[in-house]
Amino acid sequence: MTSRLTLPGMLISALALFASNAFAQAGAPATGAPAGRGGGRGGILAADPKNAGRAYDKHDISGIWSRNGSPGGYGGGGTCRDCVDRGFGTEVPPLTPLRQKMFDANKPSYGRNAGTPDAAAHPEEPIGRRRAVPPANGTDPYQTCNPMGPSRALIYPDPIEMNVLADKILQQFEWGYGVRTIWTDGRSIPEDPDQPRWWGYSVGKWDGDTFVVDTTGVDERTWVDHFGYPHSTQMHLQERYRRIAYDVLELNMTITDPKVYTGVWKSETKKFRKLAKDGIKTIDGWAGLMEDVCAPADDVELFNKRIRDPAGGVVH
Repeated sequence: MTSRLTLPGMLISALALFASNAFAQAGAPATGAPAGRGGGRGGILAADPKNAGRAYDKHDISGIWSRNGSPGGYGGGGTCRDCVDRGFGTEVPPLTPLRQKMFDANKPSYGRNAGTPDAAAHPEEPIGRRRAVPPANGTDPYQTCNPMGPSRALIYPDPIEMNVLADKILQQFEWGYGVRTIWTDGRSIPEDPDQPRWWGYSVGKWDGDTFVVDTTGVDERTWVDHFGYPHSTQMHLQERYRRIAYDVLELNMTITDPKVYTGVWKSETKKFRKLAKDGIKTIDGWAGLMEDVCAPADDVELFNKRIRDPAGGVVH
């Protein structure tokens, strides 16, 4: 695979955003749970039956993990059936008045299409999941290649490699090819960091069989999830990872952000499935994460004018 964001890759990304309603419908698992709550319809489960009973170390979270519902474990699209969708959680605390304006200004392209009968037919879902617009009319920061931030990057259904070192864990995300550092050397997170960061400031430690990560100082230009929920730089994100089987990693998250939300926001339980070390390969046989880089230099502007924008009714 080349180091450039190729046109086919860009086209797939645009179609993934534009077909927001299709993804929302595909969000319902075969069990009949509400749309948007599970993974892709017909997608595989996180646990592979062939690994049932296989021994594993609960304190070993190294390796490549994915929430993707395809057998290969990558390629965007839907999540595995029991991995839950790209939202943080459905029990959203009320927004503070100031941050309601920020929420309204964020225009996502994922979820049920805004103003459609489909959106109106699901009042049980938070409004954030029922307001999608075409990418050309959206404000998704990733459309201009900005980093996703930790919570959103963790939710996206493409592989994440956990590289465990002596004093830190490096999370490398295939989507965007970003790297996040989680320090495990005993330091404390800054309470009020002077300089916000796209990935924030993260520290991790073991609490029994649970790996706990605390993060602060995340740049508020990032979104909590694909539905455009906002946060402030004061957000405290906590992740709790548990390896519950040889090939399954569970993640529960909480957000505490009094400037934006009137209560603590708990995520739905996300699941990742473990991929083989050589499970991702290029056509040349090169194993490892794909370089899915969003590179403005690779004709992104031209692609947007010729394909993305016309698809949303914007003609230059």
